[in-house]
Amino acid sequence: MIPRSSRCNGAARAGLCEGLFVIGALGLGCAAQGPAFETVTTLPKAARHPAGADIEPAPELPPSQRRGDTESGLVVLETPADPAHARAVIAAFFRAIVSESPSAIQATLAPSATMQEGARRENAQSAWASRFTRFDYRSLAGERLYRESELRIREEQRDLWVGVPLEVAWGSRPRLLGETFTFRLVPRGAGWAIAEIVEEFRTP
Repeated sequence: MIPRSSRCNGAARAGLCEGLFVIGALGLGCAAQGPAFETVTTLPKAARHPAGADIEPAPELPPSQRRGDTESGLVVLETPADPAHARAVIAAFFRAIVSESPSAIQATLAPSATMQEGARRENAQSAWASRFTRFDYRSLAGERLYRESELRIREEQRDLWVGVPLEVAWGSRPRLLGETFTFRLVPRGAGWAIAEIVEEFRTP
């Protein structure tokens, strides 16, 4: 006859073994049937372009112009130069004459600016440098040569034409300037430069 304690110990060991076997089987079943964890090799690939990046190239804009209409589609307009700058250039030009300053004259001129007296046309810078050596324009200091309110300004294409009637009373003095000047101004930066001068006067 087997002692009760021995039977109990044997039964306990058998139960423990059976329990361990069941747990192991469950573990193997879970390992075999459970979902696989994602690894770095299965993550989505990075986008070819960062968020917010332009994929299509930006459209090329048409050349800028002074005017446009509703039928032109996309139009790039230039910022119009202020006519007040044109008046300032004219004022600077006549100040340069009275001060007989070739450098001040040049500052108002566009490259290759021309001067026309009657039928004669020449480089504007050279023409005024020559006149400064022949006439006393400093004698006009303090006189008002023209009225700004009487300037006649018109726009043609991209240029401005400015008519300037002079009001100098010459009296017995020799005439140094014509009765009128006409200037053709071209855009230069935010302002204007003189490209052409027409004077109704013929120097002796």
